[in-house]
Order: sequence, then structure tokens, then C-alpha cells
Amino acid sequence: MAALHLRSGDIVHGKFRSILVFGDKVIPSTLARAIVSKLSAKGLATLLVGQDRATLAYLKSETGALLADDFGANEFEDQTFRAFFEMALMARCRQIHAESSVFATISSVMGGVPLLKTKTLFSRSAAAKIILEELKIHQSDYHPLEAAFGYQSAFRRLEDRITPAQARGIIEKAAGLDPENDVYPLKAATSYFREKDHASGEAILKSLMTRQFRTLAKIPLPMMQVLTGRMWRGHVMSGEFGLFFAAAKAGYPYAAACSAHILHAALGEVEPAQAMAALSLKADPANELFQQIGLSVRSATRSEPRIDQGLRQNQ
Repeated sequence: MAALHLRSGDIVHGKFRSILVFGDKVIPSTLARAIVSKLSAKGLATLLVGQDRATLAYLKSETGALLADDFGANEFEDQTFRAFFEMALMARCRQIHAESSVFATISSVMGGVPLLKTKTLFSRSAAAKIILEELKIHQSDYHPLEAAFGYQSAFRRLEDRITPAQARGIIEKAAGLDPENDVYPLKAATSYFREKDHASGEAILKSLMTRQFRTLAKIPLPMMQVLTGRMWRGHVMSGEFGLFFAAAKAGYPYAAACSAHILHAALGEVEPAQAMAALSLKADPANELFQQIGLSVRSATRSEPRIDQGLRQNQ
């Protein structure tokens, strides 16, 4: 028997779903059917372990895979005890399939069994095509966020291999299922910027930023925080920063406003940030959002001498 760990939690259902690099830590549930089939062809039954009980129950009904409950896990009311029981079950399997998972790693060490990633079964492009085909047929069977993550996972696997328009088609399907996830409109906007269609990308930014500012009326907007989010490898969307700068220089004020935030919050380049903020204000001086972004850049700049002065006085 082989164990298949389908973690979800914050990466699929919570706040980390807008940070695409975290997606590499998860085998999407929309790939599970193909994995179970592949393992079955090798003579291995599959034990499904994960957090989303409804998804696991669905996959069991569709594939005949086993669940931890089939071995008595449902007798544990304490979730910590249940987790250790599930790790022990996985440790007794011949192999464990998971992406980056401490849970699966502990099981692998406990049982001395190999921990295998998805790439041992499918190439990245093959996995993406399988996911998209699964969603084409069975999308409605999955929780919307599970399905959205499937599209996200396929997008991540294909992004460098397909055209911006094709990438946008996948992203738009994810956005339709997870409309609160700001990374999707940002990725859609940058896909237009890659095609030099700055007007279409600008329209997405304008719609998103206007809606959020109307609701929150404060800077930074949630989408701006996603845009400049930083992880251990650096800024998650750093590869797209140049696309915003190019659109700003082409005369698009919402791209300029985003560029001002990038330069200020992510790169710490104050004067270029001020110049970008000025571009957006020049295009629409009465725009309160642009005014607030310009103020945030200027306020941070004014505070720096006082901080430096205080440090010098304390030396």
C-alpha cells in the first residue's frame, strides 16, 4: 500500500492561497484520481490522508482508495492523537507520496520508507494537463477552493510553457471560483502587460484598486500587500515588477500607483517611488487613491531624517 498525503489547510483554503510559491508544498486533490490509478497499475492500493474530510470521502467513492477512518482513526476525538495515528499508518506503507510536508516527512523517517514527490509519477506539464482534464469533467464535484487551487497548480506548472492568453484563461477560471484571491487579477493584469496590452491590464488594476479603496479607504490595499509580499526567497512577484514599471512609463496611472508602492515598500527606492506617484497624480489629480499613495511615500520619506537624527543623538 502507498500513502498519498493531500494537505490543504491555509494553503488551499486560507490566507496562504494568494502566495503561489506555497502551492509547491501541496499535491492538489484534483490530481489524486490519476495518482491512485497510477499506483493501482503498479499493484499498490492507496491510503488517502488529509485535512478536508469531504474531499477525501469523495475521492474514496470515486477511486476505491482507503482512508485512515477505515483503520479506526475516527475513534480518536483528540485531533493530536488522530494525527499521530495517521502518521503511524503512513509509516507502515511501502511508499509515501507528498510534496513538502513535515507530516509526511516524519512518517517517512518513522517507517524508513521513501518519500516521493509528484514528479516521480508525472512531469509538470503532464500533471497540469491531467488536472485541467479532471476539472473539465468533475469541477462541480470539488469544493470551489479545491477546484481553484487545481487551476492555480496547473497554471504554476504551465506558466513558462504557454502564451499569456492561455495562462490568463486558466487564471480566470481560478478567479471565478475564488474571487477574493487578489493574486488572480494581478496575474491576469501582468499577462496583458506581457503582451504589451497595457490598457487591458490597467482596466483590471483600476477595477480591483477602486473597489478595495472604496471599501477600506486606506493604504496599502490588500492587493498591494499581495503584490509586494515577501518570502524567504525574496518578493514573490518580483519577476513581474518590471511589467508594472513599463506600463507606468507607457502612461497608465494605476500601473504607476502600483509601481510607486513596489518601489517604496518592496525596493526601498524613495525618489523613484515619488516619481511614479507623481505620474499617477498627473493623470488624475483629484483621485483620492493616488493622493493617498503619494502621501504614504512622502510621509515615509519625511520620517526617515527624524529616525536617523534620533539614532545619532543616542550614540
